[in-house]
Amino acid sequence: MQDSILIFRTSITKEQDITRIGILFTQYPQIHKWNVDFEDWEKVLRIECRGITPADVSDILQTINIRAMELE
Repeated sequence: MQDSILIFRTSITKEQDITRIGILFTQYPQIHKWNVDFEDWEKVLRIECRGITPADVSDILQTINIRAMELE
């Protein structure tokens, strides 16, 4: 099984949100690499992962009050 790349528009507003996401994602070994384009108005989150769905990622982020909508 190869890695998937998931891309989301998010409700991230502060650098602190990125720190909180980092702490949260350490609990998910399925997520290998991720980054946020803080310059983009959509605050695009890109995730390299395996065995985790976009809905899972949205649910995970919802636990820290960050909305994420998958971009096609």
